[in-house]
Amino acid sequence: MRLFIAKVLRKIVCIVCVSLSCLCASAFTPLSPETLHFISLHGDLGYSALLHTIAGQPPAAGMNANIGVDYRLFHNNFLFSVGVEGMYDLNANRLDEHDEVLLMRDTEGDIFNMHVHVDKSRDLAHMVNLNIPLLVGGEWGRFYFLVGPKVSLNLYGSTSSAAQITTYGEYDRYYDDFYDMPNHQFVTGQHMGSATMPMKWNFNIMAHAEIGGRINHMYKHKQFRLHPDKVRMYLAVYADFGILNLHANSGGAPLFDYRETDQGVQFYIQPLMMSNIADNATFRNLNVGIKYTVAFELPQKGKYHVYDYNKVGRNYRKRGGTQSIKY
Repeated sequence: MRLFIAKVLRKIVCIVCVSLSCLCASAFTPLSPETLHFISLHGDLGYSALLHTIAGQPPAAGMNANIGVDYRLFHNNFLFSVGVEGMYDLNANRLDEHDEVLLMRDTEGDIFNMHVHVDKSRDLAHMVNLNIPLLVGGEWGRFYFLVGPKVSLNLYGSTSSAAQITTYGEYDRYYDDFYDMPNHQFVTGQHMGSATMPMKWNFNIMAHAEIGGRINHMYKHKQFRLHPDKVRMYLAVYADFGILNLHANSGGAPLFDYRETDQGVQFYIQPLMMSNIADNATFRNLNVGIKYTVAFELPQKGKYHVYDYNKVGRNYRKRGGTQSIKY
């Protein structure tokens, strides 16, 4: 897993370096000077994976959602974007079935084996973060891309776990095992769950990349036809990869355990993120999905010409004044 993460990080760094080199070589050419400023709104929705280093435990899968506002600078083909966004991640850990045999004594003093089977677990982890993206990229025609870091600050986190438990008794002197006797704590498919526990996620930096295009031509509204560059709409695919370790808890309790009480044995289950098997483990998030952006051009100072591609397409000429002559 560590080698895989290192390879991914190296590839991201290489892509960013090559992209920035290309931009620096071509974005500031004086042949077509054009500088525009935008305020943009975006919404993202996609798949989230919580990658970790726990041996034998598959990564958690879930969903990722973002909504934010950005300032965007367009200079020739160069793009710069900085803003703020709210991020929500929901991840579900897959826990293996658990079997255990406990040596017990019943109310009559007889020794027996209590078989405990735990299955159908559901382990959820919630994360609400404030992200500050700082991105650079380029735009050519309908195509664009942005890459850069996102600083991510945790605002809220919680986790919970639930499962079903089945128990039965095995006696040496009886041929059949004992099932479904609640007064002896032999139950089938009984619900068992933890409370929702608050948890703190660590400060994170994510490597971000998005590639997409403008989709104004897909809309037939009059406003978009008359002023196609005043309001720009984009659709893209995005990826966020967390560089730092998200896990902040240590000294957790066993994932599954029991305690003896006056009412008998009480079983409980612990959320994976708060359990001892997550101690010293590294957690990183990976998000991929679809991003929709609407950018509104800000007014410019002084007099300037508004390019209208509808008039150019009709070979429009303003009457009066000097006219070019085509032979």
